[in-house]
Amino acid sequence: MKKVAILQARLDSSRMPRRVLADLAGRPVLLHILDRLRKSSQLDEVCVAVPEVPGEDELAQVVEEAGVTLVRGPEHDVLSRYRIAAYQTGAELVVRGKADNPLLDVEMMDAQVRFLEENPQVEYVFTRGLPQGTGVESFLQRTLDKLDYLARTVEYRKHVTFYLLEHPQTFSVEVLEPPQALRRPHYRFTLDTDEDYELLRAIYGELYRGEPIPLTEAVNLLDARPELAKLNANLMPSPFQVEHYDAAFAKL
Repeated sequence: MKKVAILQARLDSSRMPRRVLADLAGRPVLLHILDRLRKSSQLDEVCVAVPEVPGEDELAQVVEEAGVTLVRGPEHDVLSRYRIAAYQTGAELVVRGKADNPLLDVEMMDAQVRFLEENPQVEYVFTRGLPQGTGVESFLQRTLDKLDYLARTVEYRKHVTFYLLEHPQTFSVEVLEPPQALRRPHYRFTLDTDEDYELLRAIYGELYRGEPIPLTEAVNLLDARPELAKLNANLMPSPFQVEHYDAAFAKL
């Protein structure tokens, strides 16, 4: 079973344009994420899915120079962009991540991949309770095809697994639990606003030494210095973030 992580990425964002190339400790955010994914023991390939519009050519060049697979597809129909990426890479198991989450947790990602391999009847796996911006979704390629068939509205196409979020009983879903040391859903490690950027720069300034920062170290830093967590504590989570599917899956 070929296992591919597909990151959706774009420069043109209304909230914080160019954030995937924002500087963290002297390197773009995207390259930090790719460094983390290279630590995976489960992935066969990493792919970055970029909109096929001229304004994203700079990002496409960064991806190619980083030595990972570049796939381009529709700008707003992100579900179709994922299907194109899955078929072009030959993915049988897809890990969906985002290029604005520089503290993505690879250990829990690998746990999802192992679970799907060991339980092929399951269509979708997600981990509940991690800090915001550190989790991923893992699903089979056939799940992507099923979503493509069922998800017909603009919002469903824009947010790849949003249909599944609203119709979890239509799929075979499993929810994994993280270790207690990482169970911090109130911490926000995604990059979506200036406040998020301030926090991430503080974390990287304290902890980055040329190698990916273990998520446990970032969590421990905020536990020890709660004033850092307050930098973006007032921000509401996006309803489409993987980490906040808890309510939809609470009954599973």
